[in-house]
Amino acid sequence: MSQLDRREFLKLFTAGAGCFAFAASALPLTSRRAWAQANGGYYHFPQGLASGDPQPDAVMLWTRVETTDPTTPEMRTWIDLYVQVAEDEAFEKLVVEQAVRADPTADHTVRLFIHGLRPDTVYYYRFYAGGDRSPYPGRTRTAPRANATRNVRFAAISCQSYEQGYYGALRRLVNDDIAAAPEDRIDFVLHLGDFIYERTGDVPESLRPARLIGPLPDGSEPWEPDGTQPWWRKGGQAAVTTADYRTIYRKYLTDPDLQAARARFPFVHTWDDHEFTNDAWQSHDTYFGDGEPAQRRKLAANRAWFEYIPAVLTRMPSFNGVANKAHDYKPVRVDDAPMGQPDENFLYRGDDNLKALSSLTIYRTLKWGAMLDLVVTDLRSYRSPPVLTEEVKELIKGAPAPPVSLIKLLDAGATANGGEPPETIRYGDKEMPNPRRAAPPGTHMGAEQKAWFKSVLTASAAKWRVWANGGPALQMRLDFSRIPFAGLQDGYVGTDAWNGFPGELRELMSFVRDEGIGNLVSVAGDYHAFAAGRLPVDPDADELSHVAIEFMTAAVSSGAMYEMVELRTRDSGFFHRAVMLDRDGEKFENWNNTLVNGLRAGILVNYSDSAYLRDMVQNERASPGLDYMDSDGHGYTLVTLSDEAMKVEQVNVGDVTRDAGPEGADVLRRARFTVKSWGPGEAPGLEGPEFDGPPPYPWSLA
Repeated sequence: MSQLDRREFLKLFTAGAGCFAFAASALPLTSRRAWAQANGGYYHFPQGLASGDPQPDAVMLWTRVETTDPTTPEMRTWIDLYVQVAEDEAFEKLVVEQAVRADPTADHTVRLFIHGLRPDTVYYYRFYAGGDRSPYPGRTRTAPRANATRNVRFAAISCQSYEQGYYGALRRLVNDDIAAAPEDRIDFVLHLGDFIYERTGDVPESLRPARLIGPLPDGSEPWEPDGTQPWWRKGGQAAVTTADYRTIYRKYLTDPDLQAARARFPFVHTWDDHEFTNDAWQSHDTYFGDGEPAQRRKLAANRAWFEYIPAVLTRMPSFNGVANKAHDYKPVRVDDAPMGQPDENFLYRGDDNLKALSSLTIYRTLKWGAMLDLVVTDLRSYRSPPVLTEEVKELIKGAPAPPVSLIKLLDAGATANGGEPPETIRYGDKEMPNPRRAAPPGTHMGAEQKAWFKSVLTASAAKWRVWANGGPALQMRLDFSRIPFAGLQDGYVGTDAWNGFPGELRELMSFVRDEGIGNLVSVAGDYHAFAAGRLPVDPDADELSHVAIEFMTAAVSSGAMYEMVELRTRDSGFFHRAVMLDRDGEKFENWNNTLVNGLRAGILVNYSDSAYLRDMVQNERASPGLDYMDSDGHGYTLVTLSDEAMKVEQVNVGDVTRDAGPEGADVLRRARFTVKSWGPGEAPGLEGPEFDGPPPYPWSLA
C-alpha cells in the first residue's frame, strides 16, 4: 500500500467518507513515513476498540491508547494517533484515514463519528499511535437504507459482572457468528445495561469470585466482613469518583472475550443501575437504608460511560419528525445536595439533581431499514423513588414478598382509589400513615421521556418496533393467596423494574392498544434469567388483553436468578421446596415452575408425579402473561426479524465460573420461539419453546 501525501489523502477523504472527533482533536495529517519512524512498541491499546450506533451512512468508532509505561509524561498530555477505515480486512481499499489526538482529560479515550459511508456495508478499522497499531482490526457494519426490506438479526446481552464470572458466552457468540453464512450474521449487539458493576468485592456468598478488580483509586470506605462472609468480600468498595469508574471500565475491557465481541459487532447501549449505583433513581443512591443524594457520583458515572461507550447521541438524527433528545456529556459542577421537592411528574427540582441528570441524555431511536425501529430507553435517570422505603419494609416485615395490592396502592399515590387514597396503610395487624397519599403517581420513565416514547411509537412506520428495555415488564409474581388458610397476599418478585411501577406500565400498554400499534416487542435484561411472555394491558383485569411480547435475556456472567433465590431460601423449609426440587438426589430448578404455574404447582411436585393433579392445581394467572422461564444459567438472546415473523433463540451456556478459553463456552440449551406479525386490533401470539439440548424443568417433563 503506497504512502499517502496530504493532497492524496484529502482527495480520498472528500471522495469517500469523513469523520468528526469527540474527546479528541483533529491534527494536520502526518505522513505514514513519519509515523513509522516513531519508536515501535511504545504505545498500546489495552482496552481494544469498538464501534456503536450504526447509521446508514455513519458509525461511531472508539479506542483508548496509553504508553507501555503509564507513569510517563505522555500520559498527562495529548497522544497523537490516527484511524484507518477500509472495505477489506487487508486495508487495501481505504475509505478514511484521519489523524486525531487522544485527550488526557478523557482518559485518552477517543470517539470518532465516521460519516459518508455506504449503507449496509461491512467496514474494517484500526488505530495507530507512533509506529504501534491496535492489535487486531475492528469490524463494523452500517445500517440498511431507510426503505430496505431485508431481514435484520441482532443479539441481546446484559449484566456482565467481571468478578462473578467469565465472558465465555461472548466468545461463543463471536465464534458462531464467524462460522455462520454471511446472510445469517449479526447486524449489531444490543446491550441492555450493567456493562460494569460499580462495586468491587461484591460477590454473592454462594460464589467464589472468578477474578477480582482490586482497590479503587478513591472508592468508598471498604466494607469489612461481619464474620459470616467469605474472605474475598473484605475490602469491597463502591466507585465514588470519575477515576474509580474509569478504573472499573479499564479492568472490564481488558477481558479478551469482551474485546472480541466489541471488535466484531457494532453495539447499541443503554444503561441500568450498576453503571451508576445499585437500584439507582435520578441522582440518588440506595446502598444503605433509603440511601442519600449522590449527584457527584452520578456526574462521574455519566462522564465515564460517555468516555467508554461508543454511542451516537448529539448527532443522532430526528426520527420521522420526532426530535432527538439525546446529547453528549456536558461537564457541570454539582454537590451532593438535597434533592429538592418533586414536581407533578416526580422529577426532583433541586439544582444539583437537575444538573447531574442533564449532563447526559441517552434515550434515542435507531432504524434498520423498513424492518426495524429500535427504541432505546433510560429507566434510571427520571424514575420516582421506590415505594418500598425502610418504613414500609418494616410494616410488611414477615411478608414472603412485597404484596401486589400494597405496591399498586402506593405507586398510584394521590390517584389511588379513584382519587381518594387511604390515610393509612396496613399489613396484618400493623398500620402506618400512607406516605404516598399526596404524591403524584409513580413513574419509571419520567414525563418528558414518556411523551417522547409515545411519539416514537406512533411515528414508527417499520415492520417491527423493538423496545430496548433495561428492566423486564413481564409480570413475575408469587400467588400466595392460592395457599389455603395461609392468609397471605400475592407478592411481586422484585419491585426495582416494572413490577414497581404498575400504573405507568398499564398506561403505556393502554396507549399501545388504543393507538392500534402492532408488532411491539420488548427485549429486556436485569433479572439474570431467560423468560418469554405476553404483556397484558391490565394484568389484574377479569379477562386479559395482550398487546405486546417480551423476551428477557439472562446475564452474561452475573449470578443467575435461581442461584440467588435458592441460596436465600435454604432455611425456609416449605418455601424452599417451591424453589428447588430434590428427587433422589437429582435437583431441579422448580423456581421456573412456581413462577409460571403457581405456588401450588411448585409445592405439589415435591409429593406427587401425577400429571392430573399438576394440571388441576396449575394457575395460568400466577404471573399473568409469563409463559416461559429459564432462571438457571447465563448467555444471550438472538433475534431475527423478517416480514412474516420474529424468530428468537435464547442461548444458555450454563456455568461461567471458569474461563472457557478461545473456544468459548459450551451451549447447554437453545430455546427457540416464533412471534408472527400482528396488526392493529389483533392479539400477539407466542409459539414455542422448542429446544436444542435438555429443556429446563418443568419443560423437561414433556
